[in-house]
Parts: sequence; C-alpha cells; structure tokens
Amino acid sequence: MPGRLKWKTGTILFSLLVVIACGTPAQANQPFGPGGKRGVDLMQVNLYVGGGLQRAVALDPPQPGYITNLVATVTGIYYEIVASKPEIRLQGVAKQIADRMPDVVSVEEASLIRLESPGDLVLGGTNPATNVVYDYLKILTDALAAEGAHYNVVAVTYGFDVEMPMFNLQTGTIDDARLTDREAILVRTDLPPGQLRVSNPQGGNFSNVVVTATGLPLLYGWCSVDVFIRGQNFRYICAHLTEETAPDIQVLEAQELLAGPANTKGAVLIVGDFNADPYERDLSKAYSLFPDAGFSDAWAKLHPNNLTGGLTWGHDEFLAYPSVLFNRRIDLVFYRGAGFVPEQANVVDMYLGRAMPPLWASDHAAVSAAFGFR
Repeated sequence: MPGRLKWKTGTILFSLLVVIACGTPAQANQPFGPGGKRGVDLMQVNLYVGGGLQRAVALDPPQPGYITNLVATVTGIYYEIVASKPEIRLQGVAKQIADRMPDVVSVEEASLIRLESPGDLVLGGTNPATNVVYDYLKILTDALAAEGAHYNVVAVTYGFDVEMPMFNLQTGTIDDARLTDREAILVRTDLPPGQLRVSNPQGGNFSNVVVTATGLPLLYGWCSVDVFIRGQNFRYICAHLTEETAPDIQVLEAQELLAGPANTKGAVLIVGDFNADPYERDLSKAYSLFPDAGFSDAWAKLHPNNLTGGLTWGHDEFLAYPSVLFNRRIDLVFYRGAGFVPEQANVVDMYLGRAMPPLWASDHAAVSAAFGFR
C-alpha cells in the first residue's frame, strides 16, 4: 500500500445541554395549543455532503498511477462539494425545520470538512487537517437561529474520518482535505418549562463495517438520548446504516442496533437513514429486522394504501436534474411502545426554488412525523 493511511476509528463526542426555558412567548406554529399538546413532533434529515465520495473509495492502491488518480479524484470531489453550496442548502434545511418546529430533529451526514495547507502526497496526511472549511452542524444551527428557531445539539457520533491529498486550484499547492462524518440529534430549547428534557446521551459506531481497498473502515453509527416530553418517557435513536452496496453488513449493523440501544423495556423511536428500502428496491435486506423486533413503520401505518410510496432518495449527486426522480424509501421512522399513536408521517420536498443548481437541499427528502401519547 503506497503511503500511509491515517484515520480516526470511532471517536464519539456527546454534548448534553440542559434545556432551559427562555421565556419566549409561544409562537403560532408551536406544536401545542390551548390546554397543551400531548405528543411529540420530529423530523429526519440527511444533510448530504454534496459530492460523490464513492469515486475516491473505489480507487485501488495497487493500480499504476494510484496517487495521481487519487489527487485528481479528491480534487474533483472537493470542488463538487464547494459547487453544491452547503451554506445555501443548509439554510434551506433550516427553513423547512423552522416552518414545522419539531421537538426533535435527527440529522445524518452532518459533515465536518477541513484543510491542511500545504499538505503532502501521503495518504492520510502527515499532520491532521484542522482548518475548518464547512461545519455542517454549525451552519445548520446558525441558520435555525436566524429563522427564529432555537435548537441545541444534544448528542453527536463521529463516523469515518479520512484525510486525502488534493490540488488547491486557488493556491496551486497540494493540500490535505479531511472529511469527518457525523450523526446528531437536535432538540428545541424554547418550549415552556418542564415540557422537554433529555438525558443519558449515548452513541457508537457499528463494529460490522465495510473496509476499503486502502484499509479504511467506513464507520457508520448511531446516537441516542432519553426523552421526557409532555408526560411521556422514551428513548430516541438517530441511526445511519451503511450503504445498500453491502447488504450483508447492513443486516449485521441493524442487528447491533436492535441488540444495543434499542434493547430497552421502555418506548423507543428509531429515526434515520437506514439505506434499506422496505421492498428491497436497492437489494438491501435490513428493513424486515425491525418489524420482526416489534417495531412499526410510521409511514406504513398511516399510508396503508400507499405502501410503495413515500420515496425519500434518488436525486443525482449534483442536485441538478429534475428528471432524476426518487426511487427508494430509505429514511424511516420506527416506533415501539403502547404509548405511541402515530398521527402524521409525511415526505418533505427539499426543493430550494433556485434557477441554477443546487435545486434541492439534499439528495434525500426529509421526513416529518408526529405521535400522540395514550
């Protein structure tokens, strides 16, 4: 293997913030009315890094010219991400969230992109890149605040963390580009006192992972918090399973999720990007494990006459072609517990209303769901 590969393997950061009422008057779109609402509203959003990372992962080190091809490929991906305009896309995400004001939000692909300049041609870099170019979580929370929507990040899990060489078109130097993947849970901070409290933040990476030709483990994972809201207690899990190209690994990760954070006697919500379609339209096989473990699918429960609908993934990687339509339902809301009464599960179009790409905020649709409590 030419050069050296350096990555983080499962660094997990938990951020638990005490939710304090700030005395702001209830807004018109808050999910409680006269007498108070007894339920919970949530959203699921994959933020999408903005480029086709598979091109770099697919390169094979033994092939002639590997480093040259790697630099060219990583350069192309980096500037594809820049062209996807992350700030504009995440402002679009923030507007969709602010329009609905869910109590809890799950996000995947909350990327952290950093540069080291100058870098070198060593795979993994000599020094870790630390200059932040895009912090998707910070961009999102700042955009939410600008919309008047107050949210805190209460749990974060770090996934794969890879650093590769690229050519900087502005400086003409070889830089190191570093991409860190994250999953996160956000909660509202402006509800009346006592309505929403979270505790026990947890998270982890799956032990069953895809390993690239360079030896890089493509870590995916989950994070969770225990929620008390409007008299109800439950565990809320944000999950991100590996891609459908590794269906057997995906099944093992689903089993880890069910045997780990979801293995509790209390009520549980599992929300996330499962990369697994109920009808195996992507050749995945993990979906059925959740109903087999006693979980119900909120979309299937509320749309029994449209079980093949609710599609959430399929835009092209450039977010540029309206003719490329969604073809899979992989962003899912599972629930288990006698107290949950599903009231709403809808796909949210992330269209930005722009004349030029990016036309959407993500290559995924978001999912908005609501549960009442018995």
